[in-house]
Order: sequence, then structure tokens, then C-alpha cells
Amino acid sequence: MLSGYEEPYEAVAQRKDGTTFHSEIRGKMTQYKGKEVRITVVNDIDDMKRAEETLRQAHDELEMKVQRRTAELVKVNERLQNEIEERKRTELTLNERKKELENKTHELEEVNAALKVLLKQRDEDKKELEEKVIANVKKLVFPYIEKLDDSRLNDRPAVYLDIIKSNLENIIAPFLHRLSSKYSDLTPKEIQIAGLVKDGKTTKEIAEILNSTTGAVDFHRNNLRKKLGLRNTKTNLRSFLLSLT
Repeated sequence: MLSGYEEPYEAVAQRKDGTTFHSEIRGKMTQYKGKEVRITVVNDIDDMKRAEETLRQAHDELEMKVQRRTAELVKVNERLQNEIEERKRTELTLNERKKELENKTHELEEVNAALKVLLKQRDEDKKELEEKVIANVKKLVFPYIEKLDDSRLNDRPAVYLDIIKSNLENIIAPFLHRLSSKYSDLTPKEIQIAGLVKDGKTTKEIAEILNSTTGAVDFHRNNLRKKLGLRNTKTNLRSFLLSLT
């Protein structure tokens, strides 16, 4: 009062009955009848204090709830981050395995391509070897066999010669196997004559080789044309047989 303080302040006041209450005190100096006097207003702020306390408690509770919720969200966020990191690691692993599979697939494709080339080369080499064997047998062996066949041999050497000749014909005439499999109704004699026709032998030469007559050879040639579907066509029998090789 003596200092002239006029700002409001709070204090605990006491009523006449001895009870206390929270109050807000406002004082102001003024003139009254020529004297300096102080007017003081005391306001009961118990309700406001209780409301503030309730609000403070609600705020504290809310703050605690926010803190708990924040902690829960932090944990959830950490769990999500861990799941995201784990998913990234899984995706990285899957991508690496995918690349490995792509590389292996590419390698397998290259290996398959190389194998195809090797198999093709092997088939070509095999075919070339067969052709060389056939050509050499025809050039180096058959002429002597034909000379022996033309000579007069007794029964036993003649039998041996026929066996050798038959086996060599089987070796150098692989097309006969395809011919017999494609036209299964051909007889062994017809297949043998087909091989000789393919080699360019005439009817007379075939008859001499087989110790047969030209009429019998012509009979088998006609049967060949019939069974091969060439009877009423102008297709050359030897040309057709060569197309089967």
C-alpha cells in the first residue's frame, strides 16, 4: 500500500467464519475528501482456481496420454521402419537372385547354342565320314569284287564272295534302311535291286551281278515302280531312289 502498488495479485484470504479462499486483490490509490486513500477490491477466485486445477489435471492427463500415444507411435514407427528395412533387404536379395538366374539362363542359352553347334558339326562330321567310307569302298573294294565275281570261282569262294558283297552293300547303302522302313512292303530282292539301280547299274548289269535274267530284273523293277507310286508317272526310278539318300 505504501509503495502505491496497483497491479493485481493473489492471496489466501480468510472469511469471518474462519474459512479461507483464494482471492485476487486489486488496489488503487485515490483522493477522498482531500486525503490520500486506497480502494481495494477482493475477488473470490476459488471457482476459477478449481477450474484451473481441473484444466491443469485434464492437461496433465492429456499430456500423459499424448506421451503414451507418442511412445506407442514411436514403437509402431520403429517396427514399420524395421519391416521396411527387412523388405528392402528381401527385395535386394530377390533382385540379386533374379540377376543370378538371368545370368545362369544366359549361360545355359550360350551352352545350348554351343551344344547345338557341336551336335550339328558332329552330324556333319559323321555324314562326311560315312560318305568317305562309302566312296572308298566303292572305289577301292568294289572293282576287285566285281572282277572276282566275273571270274570263275568254285562254290565255296563264290559263297564267301556273295557274303562279302552283301555286307559291303549294307554298309555303303544306308539309304536302303530308309527305303525299307518307308516302304515296308518291299522284298529283300527288290531292296537289293533298288540299291543297284541307284548306283547306275543297267538291267543287264544287275542280272549279271545277281546271276539272274534280264526278265526277272525287269519284273522286280516294275514292282518297285508300282510300290513306290511311280507306275503311271514319267519319274525316273534312279532319280527317285537318289532323292531318298
